[in-house]
Amino acid sequence: MKTIAAILLCMLSACTPPQPKPCNADSAWITNPTMPSEVASTESFCDFYQFSWQWFLAQVSLAPQSNELVLFQNRAYEPGGGTNQCGNQPITGLQGAVQALLLRAIKPSEFEELQADGNAVYDQSGNVLYYNIFYSQQFCNAKSDSFVKGTLEAKVSWGIIPEDTTHTYYTINAKIPNTDKEVKLGMLGIHLAIWTPNHPEMIWATWEHKANAPLCNGSSVSEDWTLTSQNAAQCLKENPQSQSGPPNSKCDSFKFNTPEHQSGTPAPTGTPNNVCREYAYGNQEGKSVNGNDNATNLAAIKDLNDDLVGPNGLLTKLPANNPMSVWSNYNMTGALWTKNGAESGSPPIPSKQGKPNVNSPQRGSLELTNMSMETFQQGDSSFVPNCFGCHLYKKSNPLSVSHISRFLLPQ
Repeated sequence: MKTIAAILLCMLSACTPPQPKPCNADSAWITNPTMPSEVASTESFCDFYQFSWQWFLAQVSLAPQSNELVLFQNRAYEPGGGTNQCGNQPITGLQGAVQALLLRAIKPSEFEELQADGNAVYDQSGNVLYYNIFYSQQFCNAKSDSFVKGTLEAKVSWGIIPEDTTHTYYTINAKIPNTDKEVKLGMLGIHLAIWTPNHPEMIWATWEHKANAPLCNGSSVSEDWTLTSQNAAQCLKENPQSQSGPPNSKCDSFKFNTPEHQSGTPAPTGTPNNVCREYAYGNQEGKSVNGNDNATNLAAIKDLNDDLVGPNGLLTKLPANNPMSVWSNYNMTGALWTKNGAESGSPPIPSKQGKPNVNSPQRGSLELTNMSMETFQQGDSSFVPNCFGCHLYKKSNPLSVSHISRFLLPQ
């Protein structure tokens, strides 16, 4: 009787189903940043994103007694450093990052050094993007069958900021590789791949500057993008689509997400690309084919972005002279992991490369891409629709989930 009465009461009051608990940020992540060694035991979507944000904020905070990011205290991967780099004197600090700055080179087999498919990306000023990779000292303590707590791999993309330009980027001063040209570089994106005992497949999370590129469906408001021309962005807005995915064919003349094919090392300047994001936060609409809860995943990302970098976010409200305030201009795009740390298997999304794997344990943002790093590999037709498209985790060869491990560790 109580149940019937409750139903009648609900009908009379036009009640709505209980809403999921918001996924909240903590100001201590900014004032006292830490890098947790494991995701909370409940392993909700919110838990994974809170864990990822804590690592990000710790990495972009200033190291004690230093004006440099904690990120730069990690070892910088040397593109031409050969094998067993862990046995070399570590390159660290901002100067180390500048020294190891990578000019784009067409080497599709070495994905981790480059933008995902090896093709160069040019911003709207016609300047090529540059990249760094960092790894924590714990990476060098790996055992034959696993990494250890604290193992981190980070990849950063940079674009040249024109002189006397008002901007909202975190910047460094650098000399362009193989030249004497001094420039100011702004951070466009950052990947973090974090190893934990319960997640040896690594937790892959990514952030981007808010002005990188619009959504392909035409719903983005801004018209001032780093990787998209105003005319191209306007075409998207004038030809909106209700679903995520490639842009309207009426905008084909702008060659969205199409690289200019080159051979050898690309020129430092070239024809600007037009880039748009097929899936907001790497999240398809509707029910996932493998049981991933897309709606809850999306809600957790949005909640934390709003809490931290939204109009009233914790980072947004910081005074301009606070070095952490610049990070209010960066959104988390999403993260990816597997259920119970299982082998990553094949991509679970519908793909022209094969039938969808309905039993895939992949969880989070299943279409996760960073517009500055996987620019030309988006969507169902891509052979790398998310991080696990390249970084397969297999228990029989656990260290191979990192592409740089073969260059860092003794063979």
